Amino acid sequence: MKITLTSPFSSYLDTLFAKEFGSFFLPLRGKEEELRNLSVAEALKRIPIGERFIPDLLEGMNDALERMSRDDFAYISKTNPAARYLAYPVDKEKGKVIILPGGGYEAVAGFVEGYPIAKEINSYGYSAYVLNYSCGENALFPRPMLDVSESIRHIIPEASRRYAILGFSAGGHLAGSICLRKNQDLIGLISRPGVLGLGYPVISFYQPTHGGTRDRVLGERKNDIIFQKAYSIEENIDEEFPPTFCWCGEADDCVPSINSHMLEAALAKKSINREFLYGDFKEHGLGRAQNTPMEGWTKKFIDFCDKNLCKYPF
Repeated sequence: MKITLTSPFSSYLDTLFAKEFGSFFLPLRGKEEELRNLSVAEALKRIPIGERFIPDLLEGMNDALERMSRDDFAYISKTNPAARYLAYPVDKEKGKVIILPGGGYEAVAGFVEGYPIAKEINSYGYSAYVLNYSCGENALFPRPMLDVSESIRHIIPEASRRYAILGFSAGGHLAGSICLRKNQDLIGLISRPGVLGLGYPVISFYQPTHGGTRDRVLGERKNDIIFQKAYSIEENIDEEFPPTFCWCGEADDCVPSINSHMLEAALAKKSINREFLYGDFKEHGLGRAQNTPMEGWTKKFIDFCDKNLCKYPF
């Protein structure tokens, strides 16, 4: 059965997808019973979900339900519930892209910064994988990094660097953290991604930053400058950090754009290949950024991947 705006929300809640992935892709914050007897349209207003994201969300719901019905398209870790992902493979792929949606480490916004991005990336010849990771009270580092590492080891051939990791907002902080040499041994990741992609990322835990992201990652250590520095990406760049593509709005009203500027400066000091795009807008969480000044960023990111991943074997 296809889910529409007029469908009862219970038709989503009672699916295997909602039970296994739902808290990551569409965080309901304990409102399940309150929403159960409403229509999908009414439920989305209560959550709330921005109107511009609803078409992608509905399409994503139905696509995810179909994939969950085919066991070979969904991976669920038996030992770690947070190490779960949905796969969007293509034949004769040029490479793979690991997607880490944002959500302030409170949730994982997979229907906004996951599914529609994966489908667009598929159109350029890359397989895509939308990952989940520990959030909320379980977001204390390094646990989310360990979740992502477990999924990557399941997806990427051992020692291969022919893949990119693409993170949004707090997912950008997680993606950048995965790329730091000092974290490799800790999380058991043999080879770093060949490319790092970022959309309006959290980079620094110094001020200004996104307080919710910092607080969930550091917990009781959130005001300790030693830990703030240890988990600020711009403070830990090394010479082998991956080529980096990044975009954001200069007036971002959630994650200050100075985060991206600090990262760009740190990469320049190490002579890391980079491409940074800044737009004159304040909206955060744009995903594909359709009908915005950043529309078309996905193609630019893929062009960057084409140039930098081709040197690595499959």
